[in-house]
Amino acid sequence: MKLVEEQSLERHERILETVRQCIVEKGVIDLTIRDLAESCRVSVPTLYRRFGSKEQLLVEAIRSFFDSQVIGDELKNGNLRGADRLLAIVDLCGKTIADMPEYNQQLFALFMSSDFGARLGWDITESITFYARQGLLEIEQAGEMHDWIDINVLAERVAAQCIISALEFCNGDVSTKGFVAVFDYSAALLMLASTSGETHATFKTRALQSQGHVRRQANPRLQRTPGKIGE
Repeated sequence: MKLVEEQSLERHERILETVRQCIVEKGVIDLTIRDLAESCRVSVPTLYRRFGSKEQLLVEAIRSFFDSQVIGDELKNGNLRGADRLLAIVDLCGKTIADMPEYNQQLFALFMSSDFGARLGWDITESITFYARQGLLEIEQAGEMHDWIDINVLAERVAAQCIISALEFCNGDVSTKGFVAVFDYSAALLMLASTSGETHATFKTRALQSQGHVRRQANPRLQRTPGKIGE
């Protein structure tokens, strides 16, 4: 790669990293393109030339982080297969929530507040679905998947459980640690209904480990306590 190209790529990545920090500090709703330009130490026209719009800049910053640092690199370059691949998806998403809770709360606010945020949510769900499908195919090839299972449908449902669990976390219904348990438990139950043999035993163990930590917590913001909804 030529020096000029390397410098351009480095500058591009620095901008995306700065944008992600702005999301953590200021949220996504009130951020303006001028705020982002000042933080990135570039002009507003430069950002428009590189990314087209504020929305596209936010989307690229978040998508690149998810693909490269949340699940992409480890699942692409590791030796994980089958059940281990699926469990790694749960663990890696959980680690991201634990390491950057404010960032993820802002991220889901973006999903819920705009069309471009919804498209980003779709893209992230598709990434999780892709890696889940790989793990499911490996389980099928090992002869431990029930023959009536549609792997494409099951992969989408595993990914959907991640989004549902994250929404519970962002709403304050489960803690940071609770997110991991809820996603783990939900995915494990899906897999228990779909698998046999060693894979079934692996997910039974995970379900038993997480079951004691999946109850919703008291939510002061909504003045709700588990077991007393509607009273």
